[in-house]
Amino acid sequence: MQNISALSIFFSPRSVAVVGASSDARKPGNIALRNMGSFGYKGKIHPINPREDSILGLPCYKSVLDIAEPVDLCVLLVAADYTLAVARELAERKRRLNDVSAVVCMSAGFGELNTSEAKQREHDLVQTLRSASIRLVGPNCLGVMDTVSGFNTNFDIPTYPQGGISVLTQSGAFGNSLLLGSGTKGRLGLNKYLSIGNMADVQMSELLTFLKSDDSTRVIGIYLEGLSDPREFFEVARDVAAAKPIVILKSGRSEMGSTAALSHTGSVAGADAIYDGACRQAGLFRAKSVADFYETLRAFAKQPIPAGNRVSVLTHMGGPGTMCIDEISTLPGLKMAELAPETHDELKKILSPAANIGHPPGYIDLTAAHWETLHNQVLRLLFQDKNIDTVIQILAPSAFLDQKLLAQEVVSAYESQGDAKKPLLNVVTFGDFADTLRDRLEEASLPTFDFPDMVAKVAANLAAYGAARKPAAARDAKAAKSAAAPGPAAKLIATAARQRRISLLEPEAYEVCGQYGIRVPPFKMVGSLAAAKRAANEIGYPVVLKVVSAEFLHKSDIGGVMLGVGSNSVLKQSYGELIDNVRKAAPQIARPKVLVQKMMPPTTELVLGGLRDKLFGPTVMFGLGGIYIEVLKRVDFRLAPLAIEDAVELIRETLPAALLEGARGRKKMNVEAIAAALVSMGRLFDEHPLVEQVDLNPFLPDDEGGMAVDARIILAKRAGNADGV
Repeated sequence: MQNISALSIFFSPRSVAVVGASSDARKPGNIALRNMGSFGYKGKIHPINPREDSILGLPCYKSVLDIAEPVDLCVLLVAADYTLAVARELAERKRRLNDVSAVVCMSAGFGELNTSEAKQREHDLVQTLRSASIRLVGPNCLGVMDTVSGFNTNFDIPTYPQGGISVLTQSGAFGNSLLLGSGTKGRLGLNKYLSIGNMADVQMSELLTFLKSDDSTRVIGIYLEGLSDPREFFEVARDVAAAKPIVILKSGRSEMGSTAALSHTGSVAGADAIYDGACRQAGLFRAKSVADFYETLRAFAKQPIPAGNRVSVLTHMGGPGTMCIDEISTLPGLKMAELAPETHDELKKILSPAANIGHPPGYIDLTAAHWETLHNQVLRLLFQDKNIDTVIQILAPSAFLDQKLLAQEVVSAYESQGDAKKPLLNVVTFGDFADTLRDRLEEASLPTFDFPDMVAKVAANLAAYGAARKPAAARDAKAAKSAAAPGPAAKLIATAARQRRISLLEPEAYEVCGQYGIRVPPFKMVGSLAAAKRAANEIGYPVVLKVVSAEFLHKSDIGGVMLGVGSNSVLKQSYGELIDNVRKAAPQIARPKVLVQKMMPPTTELVLGGLRDKLFGPTVMFGLGGIYIEVLKRVDFRLAPLAIEDAVELIRETLPAALLEGARGRKKMNVEAIAAALVSMGRLFDEHPLVEQVDLNPFLPDDEGGMAVDARIILAKRAGNADGV
């Protein structure tokens, strides 16, 4: 990664050259110049156009080499075919004058076309600029907007209200739609905006690090389509999210197809599933819709982070209030607050006898008997209540209320908290009728919302960030990488690779599990019925019989598994049936090897897995297992190696709390011990590069954590090559 401080030039250059400037008011090269002026940019602007003498009263130059004054940044608004020639001139200028250090290439016609010619054009552009240490944003982008410095290359947006939201977007069209759709009344206060296009040089992770140190940015919004190095991005994002909230809207939910589905892990993994898990691991908010993205950004930009997840709902309308509470009840990270006794008593003194106070807990319905100053009184009491972390207020201004006065009373109550404020989220209904109230609240940094269910989701997002944010030292802690530990794993994997096998045999996989502290049921390998009987009696009935052969990755498909073998007589019949099934499927196997394994009592079936993804690298999976894993897909992913805290969060976020606590008479799960097994699986991937997929399904929880009663370890398709094991 390059020097991050150099990125400040993209947002506040002292002077800019615009190549492709135009005197035609309909062309982007003219509109961009005008928008720089209307946005408030105070730096020098140098239009470049060999056919013009002046544009918009500014002297026009034939080439960037002709500008006598210093130039910090160059904007390219010319056809793609001309950009390389300009880049060569900029490189020459840098060698002569050592001034220009940044380029924003808004031109299209590069790698996004996915042709060899266009890709080469992009490569040549980047290399030419890099040879002179000139950084590039784009190509194929809308560039930069900075409401603090006034710098603006966007030819669609001439002005915009200032605020605390900084937006990074891979789609200029989406970014502009987000800004234009919210209007110019300040509901979405912008700080910085960067449409990054193809990311041929400057990367998203660099920009995140820059925004972390930008004091005027309160929250970062990212529209993401895909990344060439997502692992680096999420490592950086985790660090930044410890300081500032990051809200991501990720498009593209299709399967990546980066790994063959040789295991259950491979069959349920995909780009979207891994992106989702990585967002959770890094402490990022992944919005589920454009509305969720928009409203959560606004709340983070204008409101403080709550100390907890206890919320009080204040309204004077039963219907919208009930809808809000319904939504709160579905959100695991939010709960209704229990009003303190003194709060309840004070509310009874000032509210109508018909008012609802605390039914359900934390709910106050003023009924129609409300007035402007009453809202102030009630809000002050709620803000003073130590049992409340966030207040939601649902308002429907009516003809007998003064909207300006109501806004004044609400703002006054909010400001009465001083520096240590609790969030106040206001739903304002009835659309245009309430414009005055809505505008006054927004001006006071009190975000307003249209719908009572959405405000509940936003409150949950604020609370979740407050709970997840940790001291910088804790957030910076990463799972330690290690060299391969001594044990059987390296030798077993190397042998299988030399034999050109795609997987370890099940007993070999069990040995690897043992090395990494993952327990398996007692088992023995046998080659005859007599040996199977001795093994079963030694292990203790009931047992399971499984064929062991490199020929069969999916043993059940050929009848190679016999469950519930409870006696010698049943074993004799089952053993014979298994041998017959194997010989029918593979006549060349004369004497199949059979694994006799203790059959464990039924319980909740889990799956622990992992895979080495082409983009993300090693990942770990956890969820509900058994035969329905590919149907239910109740699984989640994390990047490996992972810390024990990440593994615990993975388990608690994937399974319902009731299941972890022991639903229907089953024992409480040992979450910490299961988490330790997940950490071990991450180490396995880190220490053995030839391990491609791991599938422990089912994994049966018990008091000590759990046992893998079936284990599958898939190797990379590098036949005969055990290098790096």
